[in-house]
Amino acid sequence: MQSRKERTEETKKLIVNAFIELLNIKDAAHINVIDIAKKAHVDRGTFYRYFENKQALIEDCEEDFLDKLYFVHKDLLSEAKKRNDYSDMSSFIEQILTTIEENIHMVNALLNKTGNISFQEKLREFLIEQNIMTFKQLTNHKKLTKQTDILANYTSSAVLGVIKFWSGNYNTYEKSDIVTFINDVTLHGVINFIK
Repeated sequence: MQSRKERTEETKKLIVNAFIELLNIKDAAHINVIDIAKKAHVDRGTFYRYFENKQALIEDCEEDFLDKLYFVHKDLLSEAKKRNDYSDMSSFIEQILTTIEENIHMVNALLNKTGNISFQEKLREFLIEQNIMTFKQLTNHKKLTKQTDILANYTSSAVLGVIKFWSGNYNTYEKSDIVTFINDVTLHGVINFIK
């Protein structure tokens, strides 16, 4: 028998999944609470027990995903501090991409289907913060320099573009393709691809 907490989580997941499925059929602006509740096989009252409105549902999905990324990054950073060799970053990249892959339909919905770029900016800012934290801890530079700031913005925007591309083309590109690409660009630079 399921506990109340398990039923609550299951119902919330049904609502989120229904919304994501609807985004594959129509634009977010044309989806309303009734559509979501009907698709999730719950009544509107149940929807409102979990979310104030559709925007609250979207924001909850965003925060849930960013929390997952944060904890994966935190664990990876602890692991990375123990290493001295960064000649291959693929295992770190793969763990982050696994988190994205586990949430690929939600990520695709948030980045490509809602018609709202606020999550892109939120994710970019999150990636910048995580990159700066990584650079500081791995290089022992506690002070933010202009180059660190530029590098954090550059890499974050590039990674965001790759995540957006991959989530929209998930059936075409394997996770291993993305891991290899990001690892190669990180270690050898863009110029390596045009030689």
